[in-house]
Amino acid sequence: MKTGYRLFFILMILSSSVLAQRSDKKEGAVAFTNGVVYSLPRTGVRIYVTATQEKFFFGPYYQYAEPMLGLKNAPSSDRESWTIDDIRIETFSEPDPSQVFKATGPVGSLVSLSPSGTITGINAGAETQEEAFPVSTFIDNAAIPAVPFPDLSLDSFFEKPDSTRKNTLVIKSPEEKAQEAAHTITKLRKRRFKTLANGYEEQLPDGRAYEVMVEELDKLEKEYVALFIGKSYKNTFKYCFDYMPGSNSVSGEVVFRFAEGKGILPVSDMSGKPILIDMKKLDNLASAQAKAATGTPSAGGVFYRMPGKAEIRILNGINLMATTRADIAQFGTTAFVPDELLDGNHRIIFHPKTGGIKSIQQK
Repeated sequence: MKTGYRLFFILMILSSSVLAQRSDKKEGAVAFTNGVVYSLPRTGVRIYVTATQEKFFFGPYYQYAEPMLGLKNAPSSDRESWTIDDIRIETFSEPDPSQVFKATGPVGSLVSLSPSGTITGINAGAETQEEAFPVSTFIDNAAIPAVPFPDLSLDSFFEKPDSTRKNTLVIKSPEEKAQEAAHTITKLRKRRFKTLANGYEEQLPDGRAYEVMVEELDKLEKEYVALFIGKSYKNTFKYCFDYMPGSNSVSGEVVFRFAEGKGILPVSDMSGKPILIDMKKLDNLASAQAKAATGTPSAGGVFYRMPGKAEIRILNGINLMATTRADIAQFGTTAFVPDELLDGNHRIIFHPKTGGIKSIQQK
């Protein structure tokens, strides 16, 4: 019996000590002996480009455009041309491998991290944001028909048979087909004029019927005129290019290439003209911040960034295409959060793209 009581009391003492340890962990902040590793963000430049591709096909009757329709200088060959319509500049962030730190002690339990390991706040709770990764594709999948001119005439391609060649099919010459197409254009124009001039005995039911008829006549005329002067197909493409600067100004760095006959090209394709980026570091603010950020952090201190201003320009040779100003994390300086703000009673939020302090609130 005595042995049984002794075991009972020993188990009671052990269980009470375990409960005491659990309650202590709930009430106090967890102290990380080895610390929590975090990185500061670095800011990159993301360039969105919108370009238009135009593919032109010359008309099969181009040589008859002037004698039959009076249209001079009809193109006699196919061509492809590209134009850059719009350039948009944004910034993004990623962990900076050169700015990795460790938060130890009770402060480690207060650090909030992004999924990539970048510090997002102090005593701020977990905030996860899924980012879409833009992709640039250089595959030309434009919807262009295999036969640009499917309708060459309203009339047959064969001559009418006569008594001398009953079972023989004689194909009309290109000049004959061009004459038929020119004649069709003339008839379409006459019908459109007669419709607009209200020259038919039977009236159309309403004004919308007039609009539809005129629109259809216009479409038919354009299709037949294209047989002489050619036809174009346009498609719009969107691209995205990322550039990550260092800590100093940048001049003349190639972000992508462009050729009027081939469009937007990657940096490695030397057949295109280089499109450059300039980033001028405006260090007046950064230097002032560096002077203000004095002192020595404690052993468990937390670092953050004071971003610097930059002027960003996109250039096609010497021609300016786009410009803006933005905060760049690595163009500024690194500072530390004061110890009095790391007591667990303050909530600090950092800018995700620059690492600068966004807000400080007392909990």
